Amino acid sequence: MILLGAVFGLIAEGLVNLTLFNPNYAGTTLLKYGFIPQLGTSFNYAIFIITLHTVWSMSAPIAIAEGFAGKRSREPWLHTSELIVVGIFSILGLAGTAISTIKRFDFIASIPQYISIVLSIFLIIFIAFKVIKKPFKKSVIEKDKTLSIWLVLIISFVLSSTFQLWFHYAPNHKFSYLFGLLGFMVLDILAIIIFTTWAAQKNWKAKHILMAATGAILTYGWFGLRRLIVSGHTAMGIPTKTIDIIGQVCLLILLLLISIISLKKLQKEE
Repeated sequence: MILLGAVFGLIAEGLVNLTLFNPNYAGTTLLKYGFIPQLGTSFNYAIFIITLHTVWSMSAPIAIAEGFAGKRSREPWLHTSELIVVGIFSILGLAGTAISTIKRFDFIASIPQYISIVLSIFLIIFIAFKVIKKPFKKSVIEKDKTLSIWLVLIISFVLSSTFQLWFHYAPNHKFSYLFGLLGFMVLDILAIIIFTTWAAQKNWKAKHILMAATGAILTYGWFGLRRLIVSGHTAMGIPTKTIDIIGQVCLLILLLLISIISLKKLQKEE
């Protein structure tokens, strides 16, 4: 799921929205920090946005949904025919969005840039299905203590919050773009090590996955509210209205309620 989340990020930002290559997307300067003219992109932004899609667009929502589903979480969401229909509509939606984005912002990536994204997508898909095609083997060593779900929640929240803050903190404090990139890499690698180590333990259960996702959702919630209230505008620079703040609060409360209900359900099923 993690690797396919990265694939989604590459599709969304490298082929559809083109933020990986458009230096003036929606009037923003997303690529300014760490921009490499020869490549027409910024690795700092690339690792940020791909991680964002991997964690927040794909992994966290899926984990929350599977936690809510309980025992049915390992069953297919869609049958083959339904999957085909959804796939067709998804492709049409992506194509339509890509075309409208090109027309709206009058920007199109170069052929080498498109090729690099497509090759990266196929490489990651190959790794996901041919190299890492089996789940991690659980440790044969039983742990004396059950892994605390609250520890998982806190670690997830701290790591994801630090990641989100670093995106603005590094350039605002004029850190070298290489140092900024290193910060992102350290946080990503640290998260991978911690959660893959936990996931390999026998005491790692569905409730832990749910708490890891909840920590990420909490980060997105408070960070979004901070931008709306303190900065006074949305991520796209649109001035904040009261309804925006109310909507963000309601959405966060709803997700937390779903997480709490899911946790109680999973604990009963153990």
